[in-house]
Amino acid sequence: MSQPSYKLSAVLSGHSSDVRAITAQGSELLVSGSRDGTARIWERVGPNEFAQDKVLTGHRGSVRVVTVVPPTTENPNGMVATGGEDKTVCLWDPTDFTQPATRLTGHSDCISALAVSADGTAVVSGSWDSTAKVWVDGVCKHTLVGHQQTVWAVLVLDDGSVITGSADKSICRWVDGRIAQTYSGHTDCVRALVLLPDGRFASASNDTTVRVWSVAGGECQAVMRGHSAFIYTLAVLPDGTIVSGGEDRTVRVWRDSRLAHTIFVPSTSVWDVATLDNGDIASGTSDGLVRIFTQEKTRLASSSEAVHFAEANAAFMMSKKTIQDFHPSMLLERDRLSKPGETNEQIIFVKSGSFVEVYQWDQDSGKWNQVGQISDAAGQAVKKMFDGKEYDYVFDVDIQEGAPPLKLPFNATENPYMAAQRFLEKNQLNMDHLDTVANFIIKNADDVTLGDNTQQSYADPFTGTNRYVPNQSGGGGGTASGGYGDPFTGGNRYTPSGTSSDSYVPPSEYVISKQGNVGAIIKKLTEFNALVAQDAATASLALGEAELQNIKGMESLGDSSFSVTEDMYKSLLHAALQWPKDKRFPVLDLLRLTIAHSRLPALSQPSGKDLVGSVGEAAGIFEVLGNTSSSGAVLSKLDEINLMMGVRALANGFATKEGGDLVWKSRGRILEALEDSWTKTGNKNLVTAVSNLYLNLAIAATKKNDDDSGLNVLSAASRFLDATTIADAQLRLINVFGVLSSRFQLCKDSARILGDTTIVILGVNGGSDAVKDAAKRVGGFLSA
Repeated sequence: MSQPSYKLSAVLSGHSSDVRAITAQGSELLVSGSRDGTARIWERVGPNEFAQDKVLTGHRGSVRVVTVVPPTTENPNGMVATGGEDKTVCLWDPTDFTQPATRLTGHSDCISALAVSADGTAVVSGSWDSTAKVWVDGVCKHTLVGHQQTVWAVLVLDDGSVITGSADKSICRWVDGRIAQTYSGHTDCVRALVLLPDGRFASASNDTTVRVWSVAGGECQAVMRGHSAFIYTLAVLPDGTIVSGGEDRTVRVWRDSRLAHTIFVPSTSVWDVATLDNGDIASGTSDGLVRIFTQEKTRLASSSEAVHFAEANAAFMMSKKTIQDFHPSMLLERDRLSKPGETNEQIIFVKSGSFVEVYQWDQDSGKWNQVGQISDAAGQAVKKMFDGKEYDYVFDVDIQEGAPPLKLPFNATENPYMAAQRFLEKNQLNMDHLDTVANFIIKNADDVTLGDNTQQSYADPFTGTNRYVPNQSGGGGGTASGGYGDPFTGGNRYTPSGTSSDSYVPPSEYVISKQGNVGAIIKKLTEFNALVAQDAATASLALGEAELQNIKGMESLGDSSFSVTEDMYKSLLHAALQWPKDKRFPVLDLLRLTIAHSRLPALSQPSGKDLVGSVGEAAGIFEVLGNTSSSGAVLSKLDEINLMMGVRALANGFATKEGGDLVWKSRGRILEALEDSWTKTGNKNLVTAVSNLYLNLAIAATKKNDDDSGLNVLSAASRFLDATTIADAQLRLINVFGVLSSRFQLCKDSARILGDTTIVILGVNGGSDAVKDAAKRVGGFLSA
């Protein structure tokens, strides 16, 4: 007899962003870490209730990993360890969570993994810098150098050896700081490791498998398949049962190398899972919540909370990619829901109009629970043949009176704009009809009930009759293009005519703005300094003679033999931060060029702020742009000018490694300020500057091997691209798609969803020939 299913026990709400990390101590305490920059301590206050006990605020940037350090002689209360985007590991004394008791510094990039030895004497950290470090008594004992990419997972064995898993697909065991053994088998990033009670260990990967390994022998003893997307996390129950979570919105439980339970959550990503001593499972997810699941009836959530969870699951919209081995032949009629499931947690797919509803059988209650909807699985049961291929619909389109109608084939899984473009190109019709034909497809395809065997009637959007007659405004050149299919999976996808998936080479170098007449800028700055000095209200803010001479001494800025001095930069920041806003433009322009040509702005903090803080304050990026983006206000002309120069200066930060690191470190704050900024201004130069900063951030994400941050940039860029008509911005944003999709499969999959329609349209109607060409090349690459 199968074990009871896991059901909701509690929901812990408090974080304001993704919960990236979760760990448990016993059955009474949880620690979570979040992208909101905090870690939180949760204590059980009832069978199905936890309360937030403490908030830990020692990191600058997101908290990526957490773990609990067992008690030792030196620390009899144990400790809590957290690792963050700020490159540090913080150790917290449970008797005083106001600040970290110890900070472990030495990594040069974000902390991505933490583990601790069973006796609590050693902490091991992994980082985006491709290394792991072994810390004993707060001192780095070993730096493990050998991986080529991010170390995503670390593990400490009872014998003191360390196991690491990396984005380079490898797993290594280290003894006394040296590689003693490697474990090969995964075909993509290794994201998680867990030690099993019998001495073996398990690993999980972006290749969607969980593998069990012999430590000594090095052989893979089991491969578990069931997830349909990246697996991010592993944990183990006291009896050796393995728990995993990933990008397919599921927590999965594996017993004896077989899938025993599947728990759906109403959130895109399950970032981390933890197990409690009582057998319950905790998950941290991208919706900012911690959820606990149990098999024990006495710990079930309240009925109201269970109903809310069930409703959220039922309404969750997903792609068929998140369902393992889905195929249209698996679709069932609604009357199947009146019959019991064949096994506990059986999954079925039920047709419901243009959607497919996903149900899971609950043996305990004897009913089917809806756990989601698939929006891209619709299609008619009886296909129609056209040009030797099967389609869900083949519409008749009248071009002119007395002429035979043209055939417009369409599959329900296609992007309507792609189908419309294919139809217009094949029949050499004017591309001005793209929107009209696409909207016609959307309207009439939606009218067809999934599985209906009859040809549905459909109406001309203009006349109401059963034929669509486009307005003739002249023929358009075009060539027949090949078929294409599901925009989510990429199967048989459309490649724009004249391009191939191999013709796109993404930019790999940062776009730096170095153009400027330094002499003219300094002349204008000198004039403005005189005006500042003449006004009684601002006279005290003017540059003194020595400071002005420092600025004038920068006239050779850009020459290979010229170096910016500390005094020059200090004088420049004086004006940038203290002058009235209407006088700052030439100062910001000179600051932009200084950042492009010198490392000093990234190394010096004469104002007490780093490069990002100084530029942000001087240009109003965080105060003016950030507040405007959230309030819906429109930017003033003065703010537009200052912001343009400030955003250019931030983009120029990537001209040096030190400057690029500072901008990258503040990427979350920058992206938040830039959000929707393009809707607040019509200033072409500002909009283009913002798009250029997005492109540089995208290139940085590839150099840092950070698909998570890349996805954040891609998501914002997709909204930007949908909204802007400025050709220079379109070109840069299209390349954001190309850069990230070329490097990260996660971004490529997301780009197919976020940008397919817009990029197809820009390939025809882009604001310039360069935009059209880039859109076709990137579109072809995404289609490959």
